[in-house]
Amino acid sequence: MQITKYIPSFRENCIEIFKSNQPQYFAVEELRLFENFLDYEIEENYYVIKNNGLLVGCGGIFFDAKNNEAGLSWGMVHADYHGQGIGKLLTQFRLDLLKNMYPDKSLRIETSQHTAEFYKKNGFSIADIVPDGFAEGIDKYSMKMEFKS
Repeated sequence: MQITKYIPSFRENCIEIFKSNQPQYFAVEELRLFENFLDYEIEENYYVIKNNGLLVGCGGIFFDAKNNEAGLSWGMVHADYHGQGIGKLLTQFRLDLLKNMYPDKSLRIETSQHTAEFYKKNGFSIADIVPDGFAEGIDKYSMKMEFKS
């Protein structure tokens, strides 16, 4: 497995990964948000993961100065590759980055009921749940991780 920084030529592969996770993990209406993120809002800390040369996952990190929090953003693995440890590897890579870059910050992620347990296993705890918070049938789980260096 190889993790590298996102470049615009990976856009279509990332969109394909997103679509492979619809409708269970992402609502149809979220595709537009993700495309907008890739086109206009992407920061330097967005990454892709390749398996045998194939792009199979993507995800990033962010820092929110207003709330003094950092966290994980738009993380996903192609549905054909779920359950192979790729998401765990990509998540740990991003958590290690966050711990190095923002050692005294609270971390957060917004995810759904379908992946909340995965993030609990990776050290996050549930702070809030909004039923249908992303879309009908997809609840918004706000999760946090506290750590101090």
